[in-house]
Amino acid sequence: QERVKISEGPQRMASGTDPAVEQAIRSSLMSFLDKRLLIILRDGAHLIGTLRTYDQYNNIVLTDCSERDVAGEKYVDEKQEGLYVIRGENIVLFGEIDSKIEQKTVKEVSREELERYEKELEAKNIEPSPMKDFAKIGY
Repeated sequence: QERVKISEGPQRMASGTDPAVEQAIRSSLMSFLDKRLLIILRDGAHLIGTLRTYDQYNNIVLTDCSERDVAGEKYVDEKQEGLYVIRGENIVLFGEIDSKIEQKTVKEVSREELERYEKELEAKNIEPSPMKDFAKIGY
């Protein structure tokens, strides 16, 4: 009778990082599956969507996605069609959206109102969205 050997310890991902770190990343992303997330990309784009899947490189797939324009505490969401496939290396920050906190801290407005508000902030020398372009600062 032949025995099949399943594994000799943890398997490494192609990245070559420590298996414990890899497992922590995989399990932390797993906790966000099917949840509504805010993702900030290197180019400063803010995406809101539902995480459907991810891979060992932290590439992610979002559904029900909107692109969010932010100025101070005001924002506009523009609904996007289809799936978003995002390379992991382009993600700067992501987290689950708590709708109760969101309702208390930020306000959804029309595109025109957001543009007026951005002009007001710029006239006061206030950056409307300090996280607009992470690529410019080396991320």
